[in-house]
Amino acid sequence: MNNLLLIPLLVPLVTGLVLFFFKERLMVTRRIAITMLMITTAVSIYLLIHVFNSHPLVINFGDWQPPFGIQFVGDTLGLFFTTIANFVVTVIIYFGFGKKEHLANRYFLPSFILFMLTGVNGSFLTADIFNLYVMFEIMLISSFVLLTLGQTVEQLRASVIYVVMNVVSSWFFLIGIAYLYGTLGTLNFGHLAMRIADSGQTPEMTMVAIIMIFVFGGKAALVMFMWLPKAYAALNTELAALFAGLMTKVGIYALIRVMTLLFDHQPDITHQLMYYMAIITMIIGAVGVLGYDDVKKIAAYQVILSIGFSVLGLSALNEAGVTGAIFYAGHDMIIKTLLFLVLGVFVVQCGSRSYKNMGGLIHVHPSLGIIFFILTLSIGGVPPFSGFPGKVLIIQGAMEKGYVTGVIVLVITSIIAMYSLLRIFFIMYFGQEEVPQVNKVPLAMHKIIAMLFLTGATIFMGICGEWFLDFARQAAEFNLHPSEYIKAVIPDVKVEVD
Repeated sequence: MNNLLLIPLLVPLVTGLVLFFFKERLMVTRRIAITMLMITTAVSIYLLIHVFNSHPLVINFGDWQPPFGIQFVGDTLGLFFTTIANFVVTVIIYFGFGKKEHLANRYFLPSFILFMLTGVNGSFLTADIFNLYVMFEIMLISSFVLLTLGQTVEQLRASVIYVVMNVVSSWFFLIGIAYLYGTLGTLNFGHLAMRIADSGQTPEMTMVAIIMIFVFGGKAALVMFMWLPKAYAALNTELAALFAGLMTKVGIYALIRVMTLLFDHQPDITHQLMYYMAIITMIIGAVGVLGYDDVKKIAAYQVILSIGFSVLGLSALNEAGVTGAIFYAGHDMIIKTLLFLVLGVFVVQCGSRSYKNMGGLIHVHPSLGIIFFILTLSIGGVPPFSGFPGKVLIIQGAMEKGYVTGVIVLVITSIIAMYSLLRIFFIMYFGQEEVPQVNKVPLAMHKIIAMLFLTGATIFMGICGEWFLDFARQAAEFNLHPSEYIKAVIPDVKVEVD
């Protein structure tokens, strides 16, 4: 059973390598990629349910016990995000790459998407902070390639900011890792949690925690958002959806893992800092969604806004807040992917990225209007869609902590987020009477089906929210109580950690 944990890592990696041999055979590439991703998603679902009902899965490579060997752990938190990530990438590959699909295949774009997924899944499943760095680099190198593949001026300019931001962030990450190892003599999450608790979170460890907040916050666009709008706007529809669904969420996951499991002993410093950063991020996102008429940049600032929501829940450091942060981040992986796919289709149909030049789509694709309206309500946190349960728990956790200002900002910015999308919706569907004939582009059925899958997921996640909340709640409890994690990954050690 434990060996099944390798499937989300090995299948995307091996499949990506195999696809190099089929760059001229588009249909073969699509069938192989979709089939293997469906298998990976199915196995991830099975592992998540098994772990929820039983115990975490642990792999010690070469049978070397931690902290001497490489260890991967499949707990509810890691597998929850892994399952959603695999599902999202499967839908994106099924959606396809439009008229340039043959060109994308020749540039090995599906392979690099799968390599990126390997890094993402590895980040979710590793039990070692240095291997987290390694997986981050696999993910980032693949994303560098994907960002620059089109070789347009806009892409190259966006890639400079993106690369510089991530290189600097990775450098600080290494500094934090080096200090952890030099001070505590281990990099395994379980051992780190035990030794930090034994020695107390010293001022030096608190400084490392602050470094990690800025490192992972930079990757999640928490306050340090500068790279995100330009990068996402420069990408084509499918890659923008991929980045929106995965990249920032890995940063959120890393923050959740280290700031609950490791650095939870000085919350008045570390988590209070995250609280203020969350408020600033929500305000930045709200200003951005109102300040642009470019729908891609509006969508990018929607991503930034949602990061603030999740970090607000995490900063509360209680069961309700962390559960809400986990659930909302999972919901956001799905809904932001759908947002970029739908808006990308609108841009193609109207021939413009400005919503002021859009209109009359009700005569062309009324079904897309229904999808867009549903995702707007979900982003706004309207029941029964998936945005509602997470926001309710985040608000509950924040109120228990006394974060009244944060709750007020969350509510106001949620309304602004929904308003900005409703404004686009009404102009596109009830604005101009007709879209010019040249822009009435037929939309392939498989693209509609892909968007319906994501729409169905946000409805299902909302209506059956209690099931998903159970996963998120167990993940929160497991990481808020380090002794449980330590017992699972280091079974022979005596644990006295609170």
